[in-house]
Amino acid sequence: MRLIIIAIFSTALFIAEQFQVGFAHTRVHLDDRDSNFDYEAKKASERNGIYHDYCIIGAGPAGLQLAHFLQQSKRDYMILEQNNIAGSYYTQFPRHRQLISINKVYTGRDNKLFQERHDWNSLLSNDESLKFTKYSVKLFPPADLMVQYLHDFMNKLKLRVRFNTTVVYASKFNGQGKNGEVPDTFVLYTRGAGDVVYTCKTLVVATGWSKSNKLNFTQPFIWGYEDMSINTELYIDKHVLIIGTGNSAMETANHLRDVAASVSTLARKRSAMAWQTHYVGDIRAINSEFLDMYQLKSLNVMQQRSFENITIIQNPKTGKINLQDFLHKDIVPSNEYDVVIRCTGFKWDDSIYGSRIAPGNSRKFPKIFQDYQTRTGGFYVIGTIAHSLDFGKSAGGFIHGYRYTNRVVHNILEWRNHGVQWPSTEIPLHGSEIYMLKRLSEMPGSYQMLSFLGEVFTVDKGRGTVRHFAEFPLNLIHKFEETTGFNMSSSTMLVLNLQYGKNFGGPGYDVMVSTPVAYPEDAHTEKLLHPWWYYYETVPTENDMRLKEIDPKEHLPIPDDVYIFPSNVLTEWTHTLPHTLQLRRFLEKHSGEDHRAMTGHSCYTALLTNKHIPNGCHSYILDSGISLPSNSLS
Repeated sequence: MRLIIIAIFSTALFIAEQFQVGFAHTRVHLDDRDSNFDYEAKKASERNGIYHDYCIIGAGPAGLQLAHFLQQSKRDYMILEQNNIAGSYYTQFPRHRQLISINKVYTGRDNKLFQERHDWNSLLSNDESLKFTKYSVKLFPPADLMVQYLHDFMNKLKLRVRFNTTVVYASKFNGQGKNGEVPDTFVLYTRGAGDVVYTCKTLVVATGWSKSNKLNFTQPFIWGYEDMSINTELYIDKHVLIIGTGNSAMETANHLRDVAASVSTLARKRSAMAWQTHYVGDIRAINSEFLDMYQLKSLNVMQQRSFENITIIQNPKTGKINLQDFLHKDIVPSNEYDVVIRCTGFKWDDSIYGSRIAPGNSRKFPKIFQDYQTRTGGFYVIGTIAHSLDFGKSAGGFIHGYRYTNRVVHNILEWRNHGVQWPSTEIPLHGSEIYMLKRLSEMPGSYQMLSFLGEVFTVDKGRGTVRHFAEFPLNLIHKFEETTGFNMSSSTMLVLNLQYGKNFGGPGYDVMVSTPVAYPEDAHTEKLLHPWWYYYETVPTENDMRLKEIDPKEHLPIPDDVYIFPSNVLTEWTHTLPHTLQLRRFLEKHSGEDHRAMTGHSCYTALLTNKHIPNGCHSYILDSGISLPSNSLS
């Protein structure tokens, strides 16, 4: 009998080990801390493996967007998605089925780039039918439309996705295994759809926040935002406590306003409103109805205290739920709750990554560098979980932000892996201010990712040209040459950045009292969003970047010169006197050239009265057939 029990136990343990990994290897054979990892992984890939240059984990908006860029560049990639549809997140979230990302169909402009600024849901492509504004005219559309949109985006662009494929373990070949040299590639073990082993040169993770951030509120009687019932009948005449005061908490409170007897929120810090902080991740006005009812004393309650001192207990006889605050016992509300809902957000899931490549955590994000790469070369993070780089400042955690940062990652990969330089446009130096102002008034990426992405213009005075690099990450400005592949030895640099005033915004700040400045000479005191033109004689250095970090409100290193435009509420910076003329003079100051547009009469006058001919006359004089000494052309 004892032998039978031992045999059964051994068999169960063996089966459990197989199921945990999903392959005919025990867990230890897939642990890259084991000296046999390279050998075992190599054998598995040879037996049941598929290679791609790029492996993308996750078929949400971020994964699909990068896949489209890779496909445009004719790269070898595959998306691995654990569910059976693209964008499965949106089948469940937001729980109350309304998006809070702006879908502004009518802008009064025909400029497609300007329209893109106010379409927060579309992914980037050249297919006009794949604009989210084609799917709804509502400013805040239903979430189910996003599911349909992502399905259409994937199908119309013929993106390559392997569904029902769960990556259960990921690591990297390294050095020599028992069987000799192995490639410097990532290895991904998957379960489902054939239990295939994928290997790739570059690994990109686009999984989003996939784990609930439960903190210490794990009691079984506490419902989570991720699995709470949205059937309002369950909450009729109930006293409800919501833990958290972010958008998910406010969304939930608003959903219950018609039926609940009372709704209380519990937060560990002051609520931050998006209209005060200018950060789209803070509480949006569309979710602020609960706050309105609280201020008007309508049975809504807001509490603020440290979560570390809070315990939530349930009376086993009555089922009622109470708070206990061990630090401030005298201020615990006396009312009991019928329902407690945890709305404390999400975090990324790092459980599948072996110790060789595990990036470590920075709060609820993976640790990454400014180029979106982890400590492991070739391992990149995109989308929501790459938001650590601009958290609380810009829109990189949301579609209207990371669709552009994904393009940044693609440009970086193109140069590093394939020798393709960062996309750029070359224009004549003379008259370049017109091009720059047009770009300022329509640029979508540097507008949505303000103070994180900027427009870079390199000026080659010898050749009389300007080269434009769109949506360049400002925190990599000191690595401009190695990031873009362009030599800057003969060029100066002009960087355009949109930014708010240093002391404009924050929890409790009354933004309604601020008004635009009236005159260009006062633009440095501007608090509203406005453009800054930073001029550098040479590319900023790493030391310049370190000095910048002394003041966290500085966006770029100290420039050699700067020109600032006042704000414009309609973001139109194309007027002659305050914009065109002033920018032209700023360029003339640093190029040593006359940038005026010249008429034929002015050119002949200049020819007769000046030693050097202005740039604006070069083509006119040459087209007229007049021969001039080369040193007369300035």
